[in-house]
Amino acid sequence: MRQKYYNFRGRVGGEELSDNRLDDILAKSGSSAEVREAWEASKQIGAEVDGQVRELARVRNSAARAQGFRDHFQRSLALDEIDEAELFSLFDSLEQATRVPFEELKKGIDRERARHFGIEVNELRPWHYGDRFFQAPPQTGEVNLDALFNGKDPAELAKATYDGLGMEVRDILERSDLYARPGKNQHAFCLDLDREGDIRTLNNLEPNHRWNQTLLHELGHAVYDKYVDQNLPWLLRRPPHTLSTEAVALMMGALTFDREWLTRVAEAPAKEAEGLSRAARERERAGRLIFTRWCLVMTHFERALYKDPDRPLDNLWWDLVQSYQQLRRPEARKAPDWAAKYHIALAPVYYQNYELGHLVTAQLQDRIRKTVGGLAARPEAGEWLRERVFQAGAREDWSRHVAAATGEPLNPQYFVGSVSAQQ
Repeated sequence: MRQKYYNFRGRVGGEELSDNRLDDILAKSGSSAEVREAWEASKQIGAEVDGQVRELARVRNSAARAQGFRDHFQRSLALDEIDEAELFSLFDSLEQATRVPFEELKKGIDRERARHFGIEVNELRPWHYGDRFFQAPPQTGEVNLDALFNGKDPAELAKATYDGLGMEVRDILERSDLYARPGKNQHAFCLDLDREGDIRTLNNLEPNHRWNQTLLHELGHAVYDKYVDQNLPWLLRRPPHTLSTEAVALMMGALTFDREWLTRVAEAPAKEAEGLSRAARERERAGRLIFTRWCLVMTHFERALYKDPDRPLDNLWWDLVQSYQQLRRPEARKAPDWAAKYHIALAPVYYQNYELGHLVTAQLQDRIRKTVGGLAARPEAGEWLRERVFQAGAREDWSRHVAAATGEPLNPQYFVGSVSAQQ
């Protein structure tokens, strides 16, 4: 099944298109017919694998029950040191805190998307939002960050970024698989192969905002692994939790919205930098809101999937999408669109770590601003991260580590404050 996802290319008019090509159509086309074709093509993999995903869920549940757990969902959270009741209580509070800001944001997006396609707002469907799953904000004319990266090598910008933090990534990039080719996994990830320095990333780089952000994100994982204290026992030479390394990776990716990074690393013209930065900050805020609502879909869906893998899932998926993302389901569509999401099959019960990582990111960003003034091009910020975050490895659990690094336990108000009003 893994190979099916890796090799999948959506088919449009008899032509096979890569994920990057489908994403490009969804992001840039002004034709409703063209984006619908691309969106539907991106979902074709779902029909190929949905039966296998259900069977895999049954197998995972069987293994979990043999160990005394209700199902795989409960086991995964328990092994991640996350209390299920506390997690959903937190997510309920995030849903309430983000509901009104998201509704206001979504109304503006709807108006802009309707203008872009020359249709009425009530004619908008999921393929009109610039992304296969509406997990990121669509590109607008107000800020075209992609134009800033035309002709620039993401790897060179990444080197400059981490040089500015006093962190060396050239060795990691040299070992990494950076560019697209036929049959290659189209996603991105980072691996620490031996906890002794062999750290690599896989990417499919292109000179646009998305892939610059992604590379900085993956290298955030990489430098965390690299700068863990190598004198620790082998088992402790890792981050204390997935959400810990996600928090750092998200913070590094977010640099592509930062005014200082845009001017000092990406070399945005000075006269454009301030306006670009304001628009970029609002885009980052929009991204956090949209991603939070998407994460609510994923987490609630996966809990339901493992509760009963045999239940009707196609309608449940669209019920959740309508509720949390406020997207209109396509009329008469009967397809396992949920199975087109790679993580549900092959990185299960993971999305809560992204959202918790966003919460930790907001807390880290606040502490770094108050301590050294910011992150971009500040070696002292890199030193703070190495000493306060990376070096400890897994000597303590994630919640104690957050408190030790930032001076207080995880506090979602930093995140809520960052998305509750326009910056």
